[in-house]
Amino acid sequence: MTRKLLLTLVYSILAIMPIQGQTEVRGDRIEEARRHYELAQTYERNNDWIAAEKEWKQAIAVQPNDARAWTNLGVALNKQNRTEEAVQAWKRATDIDSTLAGAYFNLGLLLVRNHSYTEAIAPLRHALLLEPQNDAARRALALALVGADQFREASREIARLLSRSPRDAALLEMAADSFMRQRRFSEATIVLKRRLDLPEETGQLWAQYGDALDGASRTPEAIEAYRRAVTLAPDSTNTRYGLGYLYWKQYRYDEAERELTEVLRRDPNDVRAAFTLGDLYLTKGDMQRALPLLEKAAIAHPQEFDTRFALGRALLPGDRNRGIAELRAAVRLDDSIADGHFQLGRALMQAGEIEEGKRELNRAKELQEAKRRAEGERFKPKPE
Repeated sequence: MTRKLLLTLVYSILAIMPIQGQTEVRGDRIEEARRHYELAQTYERNNDWIAAEKEWKQAIAVQPNDARAWTNLGVALNKQNRTEEAVQAWKRATDIDSTLAGAYFNLGLLLVRNHSYTEAIAPLRHALLLEPQNDAARRALALALVGADQFREASREIARLLSRSPRDAALLEMAADSFMRQRRFSEATIVLKRRLDLPEETGQLWAQYGDALDGASRTPEAIEAYRRAVTLAPDSTNTRYGLGYLYWKQYRYDEAERELTEVLRRDPNDVRAAFTLGDLYLTKGDMQRALPLLEKAAIAHPQEFDTRFALGRALLPGDRNRGIAELRAAVRLDDSIADGHFQLGRALMQAGEIEEGKRELNRAKELQEAKRRAEGERFKPKPE
């Protein structure tokens, strides 16, 4: 799920609201202040935010330290898309009265909507300190934490919300997004399954479920999830590519070729599909079909090891010099991959470049031995 879609789902049930009622105003101008309050609230009910703004400002002129009037002025300004002025009004309200939860909530929510996630966290935490049962504020805080990449904290807030609303679709989707970003795939599969048991399943949700299953090393199940995603969203090249990629990953090449070819029929410029299908043909030894696809991928992504390495291997049988040049480019981009040095070393030896070829083969051997040592250390029994 994209962050944009996630935020759209959640914003639909959050709203910046005015503070009802009026503060106590003493002195001989109490009636004037009350009149401005009543007029402002009437205009708000009629969505006349310009007139409401005027009345709130007049109420503030009567009583400059009226935190509730400042809060409601912020709402009227925000409704006119004057967000900077709204922020300043709410900050003024919190300066006057640090116990007014609504001002903190409105300020935090607006900052979330403006993608100022880190800045939104403090006022939303303050709102919850004042009103611990304010689920709207907690939901906005969860969004801010996700936006600020503070996923563990976000997961805790979402869990609290789900304990009270276990079938809330938007919350389940937010939880899944948070778990996916933390690479906690097993937990993501659980909340996504709960979401898919609710109405309004979508291809996008099934695709995300497939990604979670694959991340949890349950790739055969991920394929079934992606097949369902393609059924629900047959025109989505992203979803169809995901299915093709999983088939390729499971060595189900005929099915992978079918899906990836369909992606390229719909979108000839899909570089991911071009690379994966090209690599599939390379694996089969069909260089004639692999080359144009891998050329496209290498042109689009010249700074990636995989594209230059695959192209180099495809070129070797028909154009050894150019193939070697591509393999050299690949190992320059990433010196840590043993197979890159091995393939380059073997090609150099065949081309009569014996000394350079031996150096590359030795480098490949060093990397393989280092990997074996690292794996041995990782699985070595710990002393009791």
